[in-house]
Amino acid sequence: MFDVKSVNDTMQIINSNFSDYPLEDEVVGIEEAIGRIAAVDLTAPEDIPGFDRSSVDGYAVISSDTFGASESLPAQLELIGEVKMGEKPLFFLKAGQSTYVPTGGQLPANADAMVMIEYTENFDDGYIYINKSSAPGNHVVFRGDDVKSGKAVIKAGTCLRPQDIGMMAAMGYTQVPVKRKIRVGIISTGDEVIDIYQQPTGSQVRDINSYALYAALISNGASPKRYGIIKDDYESIKQTVEEALIQSDVVIISGGSSVGIKDQTYKVINSLGLPGVLIHGIAVKPGKPTILGKVGNKAVVGLPGHPASAYAIFNVFVCHLLNAISGKHQTLKPSIRAEMVCNYPSNNGREEFLPVKLEEVDGKLYAYPVFGKSGLISMLTSAIGYVHISRGSEGINKGAQIDVILV
Repeated sequence: MFDVKSVNDTMQIINSNFSDYPLEDEVVGIEEAIGRIAAVDLTAPEDIPGFDRSSVDGYAVISSDTFGASESLPAQLELIGEVKMGEKPLFFLKAGQSTYVPTGGQLPANADAMVMIEYTENFDDGYIYINKSSAPGNHVVFRGDDVKSGKAVIKAGTCLRPQDIGMMAAMGYTQVPVKRKIRVGIISTGDEVIDIYQQPTGSQVRDINSYALYAALISNGASPKRYGIIKDDYESIKQTVEEALIQSDVVIISGGSSVGIKDQTYKVINSLGLPGVLIHGIAVKPGKPTILGKVGNKAVVGLPGHPASAYAIFNVFVCHLLNAISGKHQTLKPSIRAEMVCNYPSNNGREEFLPVKLEEVDGKLYAYPVFGKSGLISMLTSAIGYVHISRGSEGINKGAQIDVILV
């Protein structure tokens, strides 16, 4: 029988057993760094920007020269030329002087503010007339305002996003140390499971899970490999898991995780080495018969055979496992607020991850539970996300505002 663990206990067991996994670093060009996990803190080698820069088209001034300026009494400043983009001005402003600076251009020394061109008049008489006062720092990005030299801008464990790639480019990084992609072996089990290229007969079913898991692993930055379909035979499953463990950091076995007479995953994991099975059963719906094992320092996960259950467990627990191994910061999954369209009773004693679909009516989002049995693949395509219902909850009332976690 199952020795069922809570969701929190399961997360803690994952962290305590796999957070110190020795995943190597590698160096990649920033063009290939998107979605990778930064292996070290990335620090700024210099101030960004490296000079005082205008954020508007206008005139650089000494701010005190503009105090009290208005349309009826403009400040008259000597115009001493202009600054061209990409050039460093070789002059400095004296009291009573101004110079034109384009957006992004460098301010000359002694200037401490900009006046937008809209608040000026130029009569080509050698002066510029300022119609609005400007305080120190107005429309100026000072040296180091964005990033100070030596600051850790991107922390180790960050999953690199497009904006992070842009930040690295600004700092002059052409390459970046990242964690090696986690190698994950996928094994499908079951006498009834056949390849997707075959036509099912009788009670046979095509291999859904290995393909869905393969795609999900790629989406989560892992490097998956399918090891085929293995019949419900202890020696065959054991031999395949042994092979996968040599080549992988994590092995996922689809099917064979319950306590039926043909379910071999539990016995296989315990036969391969210590510490063996860590968890057999999680107080969660769907996916209660999930197995988590450890062979040496590698994880072996036994997922339910039903596609909806397997996918739900992947999104909640396998993703957490991958984050623990890679050292990725635990980031919140994207969610969206919606209104529940019906009453949904709780499942006492287990946390539930309820699949839902969304519909927008007059600019308002409504959440509809996707009802169905755990073996129905259509539940995966119908649902846009899920709602986490805590253990012991009485359920969700119609009209309640809920957070839908997107997948």
